[in-house]
Amino acid sequence: MGGSAAKHVVVVGGSVAGLGVALALSKRGHRVTVLEADATPLPASHTEAFEHWDRRGSPQTRHSHALLARLRNLIRDHAPELLEKLLACGAEELRFTDRVRQLFPDAVLEPGDEDIVFLACRRITFEWVLRRHVLETGLVDFRDGVEATRLEAERDAATGLPRVTGVWAKGRGGSESLVRGDFVVDASGRRSKLRSWLPAIGTPPVREASSPCGIFYTSRFYRLLEGAAPPELDGGIVGVDLGYLKLGIFAGDSRVFSITLAASPSDDELRRVLHQPGFEAAVSALPLAAAWTAPGVSVPVSDVHGMANLKNTRRWLVEDGEPLALGFVAVGDALIHTNPIVGRGCSLAWTSAFDLADCLDAHGDDLRALALACHERVERNIVPWYQMQLAQDADAIEVAEAQQRGEDPFRTTNPDGTQNAKAFVRSLLKEGLMPALREDLALLRVFLRAMNLLEAPGDLLKSPVVMQSLLASYARRDQREKVVLGPPREEMLERFAALGA
Repeated sequence: MGGSAAKHVVVVGGSVAGLGVALALSKRGHRVTVLEADATPLPASHTEAFEHWDRRGSPQTRHSHALLARLRNLIRDHAPELLEKLLACGAEELRFTDRVRQLFPDAVLEPGDEDIVFLACRRITFEWVLRRHVLETGLVDFRDGVEATRLEAERDAATGLPRVTGVWAKGRGGSESLVRGDFVVDASGRRSKLRSWLPAIGTPPVREASSPCGIFYTSRFYRLLEGAAPPELDGGIVGVDLGYLKLGIFAGDSRVFSITLAASPSDDELRRVLHQPGFEAAVSALPLAAAWTAPGVSVPVSDVHGMANLKNTRRWLVEDGEPLALGFVAVGDALIHTNPIVGRGCSLAWTSAFDLADCLDAHGDDLRALALACHERVERNIVPWYQMQLAQDADAIEVAEAQQRGEDPFRTTNPDGTQNAKAFVRSLLKEGLMPALREDLALLRVFLRAMNLLEAPGDLLKSPVVMQSLLASYARRDQREKVVLGPPREEMLERFAALGA
């Protein structure tokens, strides 16, 4: 608890981010009340949750998720009993050290390699186990079917800033009541109303930056058949990027995995993957996905679910070194959210939850210092991933648009004979990265530590280890047997046309 007294913290939103905050703070001795708008009872098991739990306020539960090493290690270090419950429900720990022994039998492991562990688990299973665990601790007042509608605040005498003192909430009967607290955390997701809530208590407008992710995406879940061995899966995720179409295969719990396809919102013809016939036609045309879904390997266990209107978005709660309000912070998607295809959302939300717990311990009795400390942690631990995703999505949009025009975005020579540096980097990653990850342990370690949020992203291409390995791998590209990751766009469209209307 540090030097500050225990607080009553009101958390708006009871999904993965809000439950992470509740767990982190309650274990430090704070009293926590969670307000969750969805009025859906907790199913009896994680199996029933997958089949019947209607999480209307969290539609992403029906899509692929990655529970990265950063999240798994927070659970290991702060809630080991939760990790045991997840494993008991069929989740698996996919360890870097095991993969190293497969690829490099004589390799010497390094300190920190044991931290690179992907947790294979469906989002719906994770949330079900997490909520049940939080409820069973008896330390959290979880109120479902209670919708937060506005903030309660007063003027802070010392700073002149609005100080949040609670949340007005509407219960199942429709009447509003005030839930008072020493501190309010917005964990209500990307649909957060903080941009209207804060000005309503006297703050300046909340600054927001937003840019398109450049994709819509669609997911389906499958179960491996009894006795069927899963195809190879590096680090819990297999990804293929054809430019016009992206594929992700995500390991889950209980022998269930998911496949996600993503394409540009401007590519109307690729919208066929939003429906089952087009989705399965695309999956059968992608060799990696086809291997996972072949007869005798797996069967589908869900419908095809789509999501669109996706944006990278950031909101600011501190301007010119001063918080907009005291006694209020936002975590997870309510503050910053990025392209969901990369699977960082849950892990970054929990990073912020435990950062908040540290800041509350250190500055709980000084709300201004607390707000600034939380902002500094966001700048250090969350913003670099947001900025990297902005750059990656902007480039992906260029690639998809070029392919729609019939151009080759990977052609390294311009029509006038000069070198196209951007296309060279794309080609380098496309033809050098995946082979290099199987040939160079140092690169594999650097890549997986970054992918699992154990290292700040920085600029990986400026690392001598990374560039030397990539260039060497790229130079050998013509010596390898050509690996076909999928058909060109024109061929995929022909497969769709064969389906009829």
